[in-house]
Amino acid sequence: MSSTTRNQHDLLPAGPAGQEAAGPAQPPSVTALLHVASVRYADRTALISSRATLTHRELAARVTGLARRIADAGAGPGSRVAVCAEPGWEHVVGTLAVLWTGATYVPVPPDLNRAARWQRLAVVGADVAVTQPWLRERMDWHADVTVLTVDGADSPDAAGPVEPPFAHGGTLALIGAPESGTVPLSLSAAAVARTVEDVNRRLGLTCEDRLLGVTPLAGERALYDMLGPLTAGGALVLPDDIDLRNPAAWVALAAGQAVTAWSATPTLTRMFLDFAEGAGGTLPVPPRRYAISGEPLPRATAERLRALAGPDGRVLYLGEGADPGIWATCMPVGDLDEDWGWVPLGGPLAHREVRVLSDSLARCPVWVTGRVHHDDPDASDPDGPLLPSGYLGRELPSGIIEFAGDRAARIWLNERPLNLLDVELALWRHASVAAAVVVSPTGTGTVAHVKPEPDAAISGEELRAHLRRMVSPYLLPERVELVLDFPTTPDGRVDRAALASSVPTAPRPGTGVDTAVTAPAPDAELLERAASVASRLLGVSPIEPHMNLLDLGATSVDLVRLATVVEEELGIVVDIPELLQFPSLAVLVSGHSTGDADIADIADTPDTALASVAHPSAVPATDDVLDRLQDRQAFKDRRLGLRHDLDDAEGIDLAPEHTERIALRRTVRRFGSGPVPAAAFGALLAALRETDTGDGPHRAYPSAGGAYPVQVYAVVKVGAVDGLPGGCYYHHPVRNRLIPLTPAHALHPEDHHEVNRAVAERAGFALHLVGRTEAVTPLYGELADHFTAYEAGAIGQLLMTLAAEHGIGLCPVAGVRPGALVGALDLAVGDVVLHTLLGGPAPDTGGDAQ
Repeated sequence: MSSTTRNQHDLLPAGPAGQEAAGPAQPPSVTALLHVASVRYADRTALISSRATLTHRELAARVTGLARRIADAGAGPGSRVAVCAEPGWEHVVGTLAVLWTGATYVPVPPDLNRAARWQRLAVVGADVAVTQPWLRERMDWHADVTVLTVDGADSPDAAGPVEPPFAHGGTLALIGAPESGTVPLSLSAAAVARTVEDVNRRLGLTCEDRLLGVTPLAGERALYDMLGPLTAGGALVLPDDIDLRNPAAWVALAAGQAVTAWSATPTLTRMFLDFAEGAGGTLPVPPRRYAISGEPLPRATAERLRALAGPDGRVLYLGEGADPGIWATCMPVGDLDEDWGWVPLGGPLAHREVRVLSDSLARCPVWVTGRVHHDDPDASDPDGPLLPSGYLGRELPSGIIEFAGDRAARIWLNERPLNLLDVELALWRHASVAAAVVVSPTGTGTVAHVKPEPDAAISGEELRAHLRRMVSPYLLPERVELVLDFPTTPDGRVDRAALASSVPTAPRPGTGVDTAVTAPAPDAELLERAASVASRLLGVSPIEPHMNLLDLGATSVDLVRLATVVEEELGIVVDIPELLQFPSLAVLVSGHSTGDADIADIADTPDTALASVAHPSAVPATDDVLDRLQDRQAFKDRRLGLRHDLDDAEGIDLAPEHTERIALRRTVRRFGSGPVPAAAFGALLAALRETDTGDGPHRAYPSAGGAYPVQVYAVVKVGAVDGLPGGCYYHHPVRNRLIPLTPAHALHPEDHHEVNRAVAERAGFALHLVGRTEAVTPLYGELADHFTAYEAGAIGQLLMTLAAEHGIGLCPVAGVRPGALVGALDLAVGDVVLHTLLGGPAPDTGGDAQ
């Protein structure tokens, strides 16, 4: 696994997920923890399966007996021993016996063919193998390998007294398939011991708990399934091999054996929930402790888990740590932020350190997305290498790492990185969808697989129409297939590779699949003509079809102008909202070909002409949104905000005063150079100060009842305002002061609507108008929201009017990502971001303003 080296920044501290007391700096080995449990809880049940039920004393005796035979075969510290067994108590005894000797445990799935099995043993250097009696007879074994079986010879009567184990301190296990050329996962004994102790503490696992183990014992997460409950004095409950993927059997086993703990992937957990919630009373006391890992955890699954666990239950989401310690991060699942579609990665586990790094391996500032890296707890150098994980994330001011993507679900299309989880999340949020997975079979397009809710009447076509309003055209699946469930990997994750390879070349009939979902590719000639128009209007050449026009300096005004000219010159209809959200030439002409120009010939038939001159009172239905540029402009030209019935009525002329002030009010999208003078910035905000006129507090804008519920926050980039450090500030209107909140600014383009990101990138500061409805609701009840919005409008108008007088340009925008400012501005529950003004120096020559 690749690594990088720490820079001078401090590592990410343990956030809320990592604030519990840390364990000892040098933890005892896992074998020592197992030995202590076997003595302290000797007569308590340790292992339950259909073929055997063992107490801790009986388990330790069998382990000791087998460990003695392994040592007699020449294995011990520094050697590697293979365990090839089907799920059952024998696999647990075999694994623990290998650890007892100080050797490294190497799991070998019994379904490997002979060549692969022999090659794995040879590659890892295992001269001893432990298996079950029937597998020894059924399989061919290399003559150089000593094969031992877990059988009656290791019973308590034959084993004798339990012997203390070797204090394991090296490599505990090698997980993976090295025979295929991949580097196996190397799990450190010390790191695994710390992880087991820390997760047990967070879960509250005790000797009273019983964990249902549904993860195949050959996977790394199964090490916790074994070591977690057994080191705590609890019990591990194992289903039969045939029931390892049978959720109905899981529920029956959980009820029959009083299971209290569950550890699995989100995919297996969803399957368990489906049956547990519909068990009809057959699971009177569901498990109350859950450790979920291996895949991104959807919010919907987490909320179902919290409901099943009850108020006293605990749900942990554990983020991958790869080698050397199973997991690196932990997020206790409680009340989730409304903006989280996936459960965050949380904070580091005890004795772990986590950092979010950019592609250049620099530490990402708060709120900025990067790749999650973690430390190597076995490294002798505390400033040693950092190991990259497969997850993307961003650090929040609280220390929590927010989940932002999974590299396993990321593809590149037209040189753009696309996160397939964005599509999955949009599908998960549909009321008729129980689960969704999106794959890219060819690497150039995607297919969505959806498991509908029971009795849901939904089709692939309807779901694709839903997605069209939710995701980028680049992410829109070619089709949506309805499935009963998803294939899984041996360790319980969705098998995306199997899904991708199973996608048919054409939709299967009768599956509700949208059979006409592939939009026609843009015509090459039409693209060339559109590119010529764009180059002429934007003054940039050449322009690639999928290039983001905002990156070339285009503004929303430029995009609308481009759409107007394209419609006039090329005779096609442009989807304005889609172009504004995903500005590229490919989207501009999407779904059209050169033959579409014929449509213009029928655009002005008598029927449509009559519609275009309809009476001003004819308003479109409220559910209709006008997309065609001509329709939008025709609608605006009708100026329905005016009383046209009074256009010719007699009236009284007024003097044309304040025309200069009206002209000063303008929207600026390109700012001048250099910082904003501190005096000018202060003078602008001073217009919002509160004074006492003798009749009580008074400000330069109106507020219902004088409640003044709208607060103003300034977010300033470093160097954007002369003499003012970058960061987040609260404007205190009574004191007329900027109060520092956080030193890191939160003006990030990705938190804005795509149309406004270029402006946000160029802006030096942002003024956020935040409504605190609790300051006005007791006065006006349900009218509070109206009055708060009205006050924000008055503040915005005041600032826009005064800005030019102070040499400042402002651009009002809406649509800041919900939750993006909560931590940075330390907002209270119920606070609402009503409006945002992006700002910078006024352009020297008028710039891009209106």
